[in-house]
Amino acid sequence: MRALVYTANRIVTMQDLPPVTPAPGEVAISVTAGGICGSDMSGFLGHSRRRVPPLVLGHEFVGRLASGSRVVANPLFSCDRCRACLSGQQNLCASWRLLGLDRTQGCFTESVNIPESQIYTIPDSLSDEQAVLTEPLANIVHLFRIAAPHPFFRMGIVGAGTMGALALQGALRLGVKDILIQDVSQLRLDEALRMGATVAPNVSTEEGRNLARTFAGDGLDLVLDASGSGPARQAAFDLCRPGGTVVLLGMGAERSEIDFVSSIRKEHRVVMSFAYTPADFEQALKLLIANEINLTPWTQTLPLEQGQDAFDHMANTPGSTLKMLLRVN
Repeated sequence: MRALVYTANRIVTMQDLPPVTPAPGEVAISVTAGGICGSDMSGFLGHSRRRVPPLVLGHEFVGRLASGSRVVANPLFSCDRCRACLSGQQNLCASWRLLGLDRTQGCFTESVNIPESQIYTIPDSLSDEQAVLTEPLANIVHLFRIAAPHPFFRMGIVGAGTMGALALQGALRLGVKDILIQDVSQLRLDEALRMGATVAPNVSTEEGRNLARTFAGDGLDLVLDASGSGPARQAAFDLCRPGGTVVLLGMGAERSEIDFVSSIRKEHRVVMSFAYTPADFEQALKLLIANEINLTPWTQTLPLEQGQDAFDHMANTPGSTLKMLLRVN
């Protein structure tokens, strides 16, 4: 079975792995295409303690069943028995597992075994490029649900990568009119403006930082950190109004310093958003089927055998590419 294996920092290699027989309750899915997530990049770059070589990365994928049906699958597995699961918070399960994490092999291979209850049939009208977004979009559905912003809110997004772009499109579908998205990549900011951002300052320049401060004014109602770097997290707090909400989604750095005294005095509400529930996953799929969210113009596809090139591209020169797909079968 062909597989792209993470073998060392910044190195992925094609290998032939033995097929794995599905366990009771599991179904084998022939992987059509898999998306490279920011967390996969964290592993590739050696920044993730839970992605240790050798490991098949990847958890965003679309594939086919033996019957020929096209499917996507929720790659986050929970026990369905603990208090969190029974209360509908499967993302907080004490024993959750994710494809491509720890010792659970991921989707950058010809076939993966998935619990039957985690599989969703998709229509042929939904392209692979769209279908593979179900998992990352589920994160965005989840954060808006738990942050529960008030109507007519003004929003800031720190980080114009995949999650920032999905959050931007999600906010627009919610009817948000004033949206700032900031980054240090001018190419990605240009694309964010095309998607509908109100302003997209390049904060690598003083002019851009001034634009962000001017637009924020007394502060924005809800600010999302979609990056996870230390400076990005602080920027989210800086952009937020007194009494506003900061949502921390990005996992770029495990630790970072925050000026908490200033935020305490501003009585910031802090929401930390992790993954999604099955209900969030289903809602994300419905949005994609309805073509409410679309990153196809910013998606690039390479064959699995060019996985090293794909990872290098996203690590070094992603440009306007927001989603990299690896074509498997």
